[in-house]
Amino acid sequence: MSPRPKKNIPSQFNMMMVGLTGVGKTAFIRTFLEALQQYYTTSCSHDELGALQPTTQATTMTVTIDSEGDKIVLRLIDTPGLHTGHAMENELNDLLKYIEHQFDLTLTEESKVKRNPKAVDSQIHACLYFIDPSKPQLDTYDIQALTQLSKRVNVIPVISKADTLTLAQLRRLKPAILKSIYNQESTIPLYGIPEDEEVDDNNEDKENQKKASSLSEFLDQFDYEEEEEETQSLLDYLRRIPFGLISYEEDPLTGKPLGTQDSSIKIGRDYGWGTINCLSDKDCDLYSLVGILLHTHREMLKAETTERYYEQYRTEKLLTQRTYAL
Repeated sequence: MSPRPKKNIPSQFNMMMVGLTGVGKTAFIRTFLEALQQYYTTSCSHDELGALQPTTQATTMTVTIDSEGDKIVLRLIDTPGLHTGHAMENELNDLLKYIEHQFDLTLTEESKVKRNPKAVDSQIHACLYFIDPSKPQLDTYDIQALTQLSKRVNVIPVISKADTLTLAQLRRLKPAILKSIYNQESTIPLYGIPEDEEVDDNNEDKENQKKASSLSEFLDQFDYEEEEEETQSLLDYLRRIPFGLISYEEDPLTGKPLGTQDSSIKIGRDYGWGTINCLSDKDCDLYSLVGILLHTHREMLKAETTERYYEQYRTEKLLTQRTYAL
């Protein structure tokens, strides 16, 4: 019997969008999909866009990307906006239950005597958390959401509607956000953020064990050229977060991108002083984010999801079941 040629099995990658209500998650997804069509051969599975409306329930869109023969099935999950106050706790619990349900599907499949070779990986590999650009820093609600979500998923912070900020304002906001995420007192373990290590009181070299006072100080400890490729990718990523994003200007009726005064710009926004190009690194970080999610960090995000978050959840689940059995 002659061997069968190996099929080019598509790689599954699942992303969730989370943020307070009105921060532009849905507008970003539309811009992201348009950007993918500029870079790759794609086929999308979603309803007609129509006018932007508040998201009232989780909505999934799927796009298949062909990148130089490498097929990626990308699933984007849009979620209802979080509300400040007591409602947020319940809303976060709903999101965590959704993420955990995907782990349960994997756990159920792994428990079968005969597994389905065509089972789809539905685990959430990345969660973009959208930050309101009108805030001077993260508030208690952002910190609550980031802390809870980072227990179950790779969280990547992004600043939405970055076109509402001047360059000076954006330069001030990014370090202010990072200061809340990583400082000497505490760390929110988002994707790529170095976690706190226990200091050994018996170790005489305590000075070198001290935590860096800021993420910038932490990054300065590395000799970039001497590091391995994976470490360099993480350093590049940490130097870019949080990503500043700008969504295209949509037709209020169809939701599709409006043309700009500059015909060379495919998706952007016109202002009296000029035109913003959503695909230009000079205007926003969308291009860099696409590259990180779909290329340089895709496999690392998937590995982190399986080896860290799924295994942690699986252990907790099995221990709970064993406790109840006793």
